[in-house]
Amino acid sequence: MIFRVSISRSLWLFLLTLFVCSCITVDKTMGDKLIPTDQDLTLYTATFDLPIDSKPTDRLPINNFFFEYNVEMPLMFGSCYDPLFGLTEAGAVFQFFPYNSYDVGFSYGDNLEPVSLTLTLLRQTQGNIVLDQNQLYIPQNVFVHEFTKDITYLNAYNNSLLLQDWNHVPISQPGQVYFGSDTLRISLSLDFAKELLTITQEEKDSVALFIKRFKGLYIKTEPPVSGINKGRLNFLSSADLTLRYKSNGADSIAYFYFSPYIGKAFNTITHSRASIDPHPSEHIYYQGFAGHKPYIDFVALTHNIRAWAKQSQIDIKKFLISRAEILLYYDPDIDYTLINQYPKRLYPYTHTYTDTTSYYLPVNNVYLTDSNPDGYINRSKYCYSMNITSYLQSLLKKEEITEEDNTWLMETTYFTDEYSQKQTFHFSSFTYPLAVFKGVSTDAKPIIKITFTVLK
Repeated sequence: MIFRVSISRSLWLFLLTLFVCSCITVDKTMGDKLIPTDQDLTLYTATFDLPIDSKPTDRLPINNFFFEYNVEMPLMFGSCYDPLFGLTEAGAVFQFFPYNSYDVGFSYGDNLEPVSLTLTLLRQTQGNIVLDQNQLYIPQNVFVHEFTKDITYLNAYNNSLLLQDWNHVPISQPGQVYFGSDTLRISLSLDFAKELLTITQEEKDSVALFIKRFKGLYIKTEPPVSGINKGRLNFLSSADLTLRYKSNGADSIAYFYFSPYIGKAFNTITHSRASIDPHPSEHIYYQGFAGHKPYIDFVALTHNIRAWAKQSQIDIKKFLISRAEILLYYDPDIDYTLINQYPKRLYPYTHTYTDTTSYYLPVNNVYLTDSNPDGYINRSKYCYSMNITSYLQSLLKKEEITEEDNTWLMETTYFTDEYSQKQTFHFSSFTYPLAVFKGVSTDAKPIIKITFTVLK
């Protein structure tokens, strides 16, 4: 009997303990009153329609001899046609010099008679660009012209070439054809060869005097016959001239060369823009080089955010953004072969320009590495996502937003200096992506998502 009473008491005490514990409530606000009110943060989210359109980039710098990053600049020429984006044509202008410029006293000899003049160009390791792989080795008629204007910093842009800047009579001999191989050899006229043999000793010994007389060469091709994805854009890494001549009846050779470290060069690019409709209702367009790019109106966006904040009784001065993310979608049913033409990653760029200079710079939130997904194409979600947190926050702090605060979305890459390890971000100058995104009236319209708090 005593044993049974002992068990009952123990069980009763155990059950009483469970009951008492289960009645304890945890005060999750404990300590809240110790936090200053201006540090009491609650996160909220808001989504806004993105004011976006398609606009061509203006005065696009695609050359490296005036800019901070020192990437290899290929000579680009050729043309290609797309039924939507139309005809794109590219040409290269470059200076050249005698190989023996520093061999003072060297003479070509007397009684000079040109035998042949050959321009040799080597293909860039990155290869050529085609919109259809069947066009990789199509024949292209190539023409070389004399450039007649001094090349200066004003020639840094895709639209630098003017009709009056070059002699429209080619110095290349008829029938010069390029099939997209590793090496291109072009026979030039003997009249131009004879002119090269008339340079003076001073012009031969001085780079400045030589390019004052021979401004440079301009290489281009004929446009392809209109059709689906016709043509090819070619990238060349070097250019050399071999002049064979006779001096007093003896065979002789003179060499000339192009060097990006001594001379200047620039590429010219034009777009016909074919059937592109820039209205953003259904489609937003992306075209490489100087073509159409998604254009974000940050003047309108910040106005909309301020109006929303006022209606929501939020003091915009206390509006603190934790993250602002642009989302730009594309059609998930796109042909898998076309998605390979889409840009690898996108990021917003502002355009700063004066009467004489023009350049595009990524906004101050850019941080790109191969392991960082920001700005990359997301093939599982059919979109691009770009973090613009600090840029949008800075605009909301400004008293006045102008058109210079608006941005173009551009394919972005980076260059790392091997000595200082400094990274420089810039748009991809020598790629040609094409893309069509969903417009503002579609089921997946461009938006900006903002995670924010309001300081008390």
